[in-house]
Amino acid sequence: MKTQDVPNSSFKQESIILIKEDSKMEIMSNPIYYPILASLREGPKTVKEIERDSEPYFKKEAKKMGIRDEKDIEDYVAKRKRSDKSLYRYIQHLIELNFVTLWGKRVNMKNPMTEKLFARTAKFFFVEDYYDKIVCEDPNCIESMSKILSLLYDIPKPDEKYLEKFTNVMKKSFQDVTNKLFNDKPEEFVKTLDKLSVSEVKDVIQTLGIINLVKNADKYSKLLESLEKK
Repeated sequence: MKTQDVPNSSFKQESIILIKEDSKMEIMSNPIYYPILASLREGPKTVKEIERDSEPYFKKEAKKMGIRDEKDIEDYVAKRKRSDKSLYRYIQHLIELNFVTLWGKRVNMKNPMTEKLFARTAKFFFVEDYYDKIVCEDPNCIESMSKILSLLYDIPKPDEKYLEKFTNVMKKSFQDVTNKLFNDKPEEFVKTLDKLSVSEVKDVIQTLGIINLVKNADKYSKLLESLEKK
């Protein structure tokens, strides 16, 4: 069947959109909405294509849950699949939240039938609180870390003000990594992350931040030494 995709001329996809609202962060990791957003990473799609291409994510979910038998995996996928009507409703919600847009339509060249095509508003949605989730700055955390460091290294409890400084240094290390990549090589950075889930992106950023911190350890030697002082 010969078809032609006709885009909406007014739409321009962003490279990155910063997500600040808690409600939107929850949507990104919601098992109902995440497969839709993940499927649309590959480009504009019809509802039926979104349904079809969501299956690999359902299979991944099943394996994470410890399901190994192929028949059980297929049964899980069948339960997770949604009807066209349900998918339209979920997509409409994503449109209202500015995650998805009506990209255009697919025209059948031999008859007047058309299908709506949907796309992500951005190639990558970056969650602003990645840094906050990675580094614990709560006073209770700081106090606990001070006690644990004392137990771990058999030293007097480090002064909590130095621990606070160190957590700030860690947070800045994560921010420096992402800021540099977003500013210097945004397209390449986004491309390397576009197959990862929200939690996997957080893990990658955390690891990169730690590597960056270790790489620049000489800058923080005095601060590290201060953790041994009461």
